[in-house]
Parts: sequence; structure tokens; C-alpha cells
Amino acid sequence: MPAIFHSRLLCATALLAVPAAAMAQETRAEETIYVTAARTPLASDDATASISVLDTTMIEARSGVFIADILRAIPGLAVSRSGTAGALTQIRARGSEANHVLVLIDGIEAASPFTGEADFAHYAFDDLASIEVARGEQSALWGADAIGGVISLRSARPEQGRAASLRMEAGSFGTTRLSGRLGKAFARGYLAAGIGVFETDGIDVSGLGGERDGYSNRSANLQAGHELGDGLRIETALRWVGYDTASDADTDYDGRLDNTGDTRRGDQLLARAALSLDHEVGALALAHEFAVQFTDDVSRSFDGASRTALSQGQRSQAHYQLTGFWSAGEIEHRLTGLVEYEQDETSNDAGPGSLANQRQDLSSSAFAFDYGLGRGSLDLTASARHESNRRFEDALTWRAGLAWSFDRLGGRLRVSGGEGVKNPGIFELFGYFPAYFIGNPDLKPERSRGWELGWEQVFARGRGHASAVWFESELTDEIYTDFGVFPATARNATSRSDRSGLELEAGWDVTDTFALFGSATLLDSEQDGAAEIRRPERLASLTLDWHPDASWSASMTLDHTGEQLDTDFGTFQDVTLDAYTLVGGQLRWQARQGVELYLRGENLLDEDYQDVFGYHTPGRGLYLGLRLRHG
Repeated sequence: MPAIFHSRLLCATALLAVPAAAMAQETRAEETIYVTAARTPLASDDATASISVLDTTMIEARSGVFIADILRAIPGLAVSRSGTAGALTQIRARGSEANHVLVLIDGIEAASPFTGEADFAHYAFDDLASIEVARGEQSALWGADAIGGVISLRSARPEQGRAASLRMEAGSFGTTRLSGRLGKAFARGYLAAGIGVFETDGIDVSGLGGERDGYSNRSANLQAGHELGDGLRIETALRWVGYDTASDADTDYDGRLDNTGDTRRGDQLLARAALSLDHEVGALALAHEFAVQFTDDVSRSFDGASRTALSQGQRSQAHYQLTGFWSAGEIEHRLTGLVEYEQDETSNDAGPGSLANQRQDLSSSAFAFDYGLGRGSLDLTASARHESNRRFEDALTWRAGLAWSFDRLGGRLRVSGGEGVKNPGIFELFGYFPAYFIGNPDLKPERSRGWELGWEQVFARGRGHASAVWFESELTDEIYTDFGVFPATARNATSRSDRSGLELEAGWDVTDTFALFGSATLLDSEQDGAAEIRRPERLASLTLDWHPDASWSASMTLDHTGEQLDTDFGTFQDVTLDAYTLVGGQLRWQARQGVELYLRGENLLDEDYQDVFGYHTPGRGLYLGLRLRHG
């Protein structure tokens, strides 16, 4: 079976997704290709940042419906879900806030323009080819939303001929799941489309014996690409997600989850079109890319049949990127230049008594470069970005890294550091809920500075890979919600937030039929000597994948989250949430070619746990499914 941590498929999909001139770089057939490391395909041996990749094998072994549960396998990432399916789900990287992590879906920024944060509650995709996570300050390459890292999700694309798949599943908590996908690869392009439906009756999130908080999710996506001429290509991506959730929320901060009539409905549309050209000028290989991207996010809140709030946000982006590759003797060079523009627009009606029908907008422009040098065992990278914003001072961010390979040891030493900036979002600046929260137009951007030192090791004749990374970072002018005044408002912290920790990661194809992947994280995140909330000090994950023969396969996951602080919003006092371990598993039987039956389980030990104080979570769940595949 293919290695979990070496993705042949990822190489192919990454090279389709971004300029193909990077093929001029010589990489090994089994080498993982990164995209987040340089905004262009980059061999793992050339990267100097901490990056983890989950390929189709790993995604399937994790067997989770929601992307957030799959991401528990990545070191440094902590998941906070406010109860059951459909409830607010946040991802924090290395102790950062959830809105410090840039989320890309097929290259499109997915965060809500209104909140500036990606809600993983609604990411239940069944068509992913890879998940790539870059940790640490990434603003120099990816802008102001990436001071904690980047999470990139990429859809699968047909490689040859026709392909089709259908999944049907049902199980605990009145849960049903249906997804389908069609695709075809042509001589000069590809076309793929998919749909998905997920519904569940859910559980009583309040734990007070009230009604179940149900959830439904619908999604559709389309990807297409065509080679117009020699080296000239056009690619498009479109994804829509719609949802209805009845999850209770303590919107009045009284500590009670008794808003039983509250529901929320939302839609998110992501769209992208890119034109790229690859050509050579003498010994120089050039890759051009011009892309436009659009995000539309709408959220409606209801109390029974009455609408209480309406939030709408649109994000428009455009960029031109030029990358050159050349060699001078034994030295290989890579240089990327980027020009980018972004505009966010929002409107909001927060209901009676609110500052209704407000419209606000933010715009920014930036230019950046990324340089890479490789000579034998040495790799050097350097990035810088200048960003202009009409509401804030211009910001300069940077990142630099150095790596040295020790071929005789099968190891590689990395060191890197950088600085990132996060601008206040529209919600933080202007608020809209005067009964509970008002914005602060005087907020300053947050600024993060950090460094890391890592060692990567290959063992077992290339069948195993391990890494250890120590990191430290500091955040100044952190934006927080001040509940000491009424109504609450956003402020910049006067003290510094310090984060440090150790990340461990390893994968091993023990035999041709058995593989494992594990990770662990130790984190210390403090402000004024006090631990920050929703930052577990310990995280650990283990994934086992077993294929004894062509008909049967099985996988098991163990995800541990250590003790963490949270806030009781009834008393505004800190509380400690207990550590917990989630055990999942899946048993698959291929009845015939293209026909697979499976049984999967979540929280098999029936752990009673909370990610967010007061929000109860589902117990043991069992699900039976049928999967049909062709091509």
C-alpha cells in the first residue's frame, strides 16, 4: 500500500493546481510536493517551514465526516467544537487564535468576510485529494490572515478516463449521509463535479434534557481545466455549502444554553478562475499565473419563525504571480514575485434595537517576493511582503529559513523565523450588536514574531519518516473581547502573549499491509504568566491502517486532548476542562470490484467530554455505509 506520508497522488494534483514550470525542478518520484511553502510546487526536501500533508490514504484511514476531526492528526492543531455537528468549530495552530489561520479550499480563502474566521462546522467534504498544513508565521507569503499558519484543502481530480463514485451511510443520532462524484479526464483537460448531503438529529447540547439540536448540510462543487495552447491553461473551481443548524448558543452570556428556538441558516459560495502560462527563455523557466477569486457568505439567525439577524459578506481577490527557475553551476534558484488586491464588503441587520443595515468595507493591496536557493545539501528560502491598507499603517512582514541535509544519517536540520501581521476584522472594528457587543474602530493590527528549529529523519530504508520541531513565538497587540464593560467591546492587549512548544510527527509503513502515523504536541501559551483559554497543553494522535488482503481493510484512530482552560460565561471565571481521548475505527469489505461495504465508529469508548465549557458532545456513534466506485 502507498505510504501515508509520501503522496504520489499529491504530486500530480499539486502540479495541476499551480504553475507547472516547477517541473523543471528535479524531484524524486515518491517525494511529497508542497504548495503552501512557496505558492508554487516545491519538493519537500527544499522546504524550510513546518508542513504536514495528509493524502487520500490518510484521509480515508481517518474516516471522519468533518475535516476538523481529520485535522486532529496534525501536530500543533487544537480543535474546539461547541457541542454537536453544525456548532461553531474552531482550529487553533500553535496557540494562535482561530482567525489567525488562513484556510484555503482549492486556493480560495474560505474565512467569512464578516468574522474573519473559517468555521469548520460545515466542512464535510467527501472529495478531497489532500490536506496541507503549514504552521507558524506565513504572512510574508499568504497575507495578514496567516500569522498562525495555513490550511489548504484540495479537491480530487480525474487522472484518466471517466470516474464516478457514490456513498450512502446511516447510523446513530438519526444521521444520514449521501455523496456522489463524476469526473472525466480529457486529452487537454479535465472536468469534475460532486454533491453531498449530511443530516443528523443531533443531541441535546445543553444537557438540560431539552430538544435535540439537529443539523443539515448540503454541498456542491465543480472543477474544470483546459490547456488552451502550448503551456497556456485555464482552470476554474466552484464550491457551494448550505446549512441549517439548531445548536444552542449562549448569545446573551448568562451561562445558560436555553435558546431552544434559535436556528441559523447559512450559505457560502467560493469561486476561482486562473489563467497560467509556462514557457522558457533560454535557460530560464517562467511560470505566470493570473487569478481572480470570490467568496460570498450569508448567515441568517431565527427565533422560531422570526428572523433576528442577517449578515452578508463578500470578498473579492485578484493576483498576478510570476515565478522563475534557473541554474548557475551547482546552484538552483527560484524567485517568485506577487501582486495582490483584496476587498471585503459586509452588510448586517442585527434585528430590533441594533445598529441595523450597516455596510462596511475594507480593502488592501500587497506585493511580495519569495526566493529559494538549493546547492547540494543546502536549502535557503527568504520571503518578504509589503501590504497597504487604507485604515492602518503599511505593514512589512518577512520569513527566512535554512536547511541542511545529512545524507549519511538520512536526516535534515531546519531553522526558520518570521514576522506576521493580522489586521482587525470588520466585526471587531464595527460590531453590530449594541445590546451585547460593540466594535472598536481604534484597534491596531496584531503582530506575531517567531522562530523554529526542526530535525527530519528517514528510517527503515525509506519506509519511515519522523520529525521533531521546537517553536517559540510572541504576539503583541492581541485583540480580545473585554467583558469588563457593558456592552462588551474589542481591545488591544497591553501585555504580550508568549507561545512555545514541541511538535513530534512520524509515519511508518511497517509492512506492505500495515502502516501507522502519529503525532504529539506540547504547548505552553501564556499572557501575563496566565495560561490562555482553549489551548491544550498536550495533544496526541495515532492512526493505524491495515490492508490484510484485497477484500478486507481496517483502520483505527486515537486522538488525545489534554486539560485546558475555558471561561464560564455565566460567571466569567476560568474553568478547567478535563482531558479526553477519542477512539474511532473503520472496517471495510470490498464485496466485488467497485463495491465496498463498511462499518465505522466514532467515540467508541463513549467518552464524556467538552471542547467548550457547557456544550455537551455526542457519545458513541456507529454508522453503516455503502460505497460504489468506477474508474
